[in-house]
Order: sequence, then C-alpha cells, then structure tokens
Amino acid sequence: MHIPRKIALAVLASVSVAGMAGASAATLGGLTSGAVGSDDATVASCDTDGIAVSYTTSYSATAQKYQVTAVNFGGVNSNCSGKAAAVSLRNGTTLLGSATSAAITVSGTNTFSLTLSAAVDAGSVSGSSLIISG
Repeated sequence: MHIPRKIALAVLASVSVAGMAGASAATLGGLTSGAVGSDDATVASCDTDGIAVSYTTSYSATAQKYQVTAVNFGGVNSNCSGKAAAVSLRNGTTLLGSATSAAITVSGTNTFSLTLSAAVDAGSVSGSSLIISG
C-alpha cells in the first residue's frame, strides 16, 4: 500500500505538533493542588421584623422628571445603629444608583436615610437592595 507523500507529511506534522504541546504542558512545573474548603455560620440580624423603604424625591426642571435623591428606612431596630449600610437602586438587574454609610445612626423614631451619590430617575426604579453589616 502506497501513502501519498502529502498525506504522510500532514500526518507527521500533526503528530509532531501534538507531541510538542504535550511536552510543553509537562514542563510547566510549579503547579500544585490547592486546598479548597468551606464553612458556614449563623449570622444574627440586627433587625428581624423587616424594614420599610421609602424615597426622597425632587423634581428636576432640567430633566423634566422626578428624581430619587435619598432612600429612607423605617422600623429599624436600634441594634443596627453604628453598623455599616449600603443600598442599591435598580431597574430589573440594572444598577441605577447606590449609597453607603460606614456607620448608620438609627434615630429615636427607628429610621435612617442614605443619600445617593447621584440622583436617579424615579420612574426607572423597580427595586432596592439593602445590606447592613458589622
């Protein structure tokens, strides 16, 4: 059986390239298996009965629409005072704006507010997410 020269060269080239790739991978060295682990813990919440959300809005004559400038929280347990907080306003999964505080002060009326870094179109807000940590 006679194998055409072009086919024989193509097969030889393929085997050579595969061999070089294998040799290169074998010489990477320094790769070791890493340790992977997990753990869990119960985290106590500073407020367990829910927090009400409302918005401070103002009319922008320039934009000709109402805009959210701050997010207000009510019914907040005083145990949350002094903790860090962050809020995000969104439209579906799109982030519209956010605000943070390194240490919130829960007032005597069980409220606190976070002022947004930039006003957000009130008509675009479909949800908010709040995290209190620390």
